[in-house]
Amino acid sequence: MKKVLILIAGFIALILFGVCSYNPKNDFYGTYNFEKVSFLSPLSSSTIDYANEKRKGTRYTIEADIFKIEAADHVVEINSPKYVKEEVHVDSSKAPDFSALSGTKALIENKIKYQYTIYNKDGGKTHWRLYYSSKGLWIASYVDNTADGSEIIMELCKLTK
Repeated sequence: MKKVLILIAGFIALILFGVCSYNPKNDFYGTYNFEKVSFLSPLSSSTIDYANEKRKGTRYTIEADIFKIEAADHVVEINSPKYVKEEVHVDSSKAPDFSALSGTKALIENKIKYQYTIYNKDGGKTHWRLYYSSKGLWIASYVDNTADGSEIIMELCKLTK
């Protein structure tokens, strides 16, 4: 009887250890290269051509333990980022306004239903967001519109592996 209890306890411990150590890998993890600017906000003082030229050669490392953007003139590095999966609400009054975005036609056509907002390890906003589908990955930078609580996408870039 004692052996049976020890075996059951051991089996339960193995199950609990396996469940607690389970760390699912997001499909979008990896290293990407900048492909093109799909959208640039009219609030930007830049042009799409200039933004494409400026971002040429930029690498993006998106992993569970690091989010890193390596551009020619700067590096953004966020250790222990939190990728929070959220539904994309195209028609929501508090969501980014996709209707005016020529580049986000690609997001809608690629049936992107989820976005991954990136937070730092303390839960603070980084103002970066990923849009992922089986057909590709886009990264957006956004700002908060304090007037009405919505967000303004400043830039949307297509990435490639």
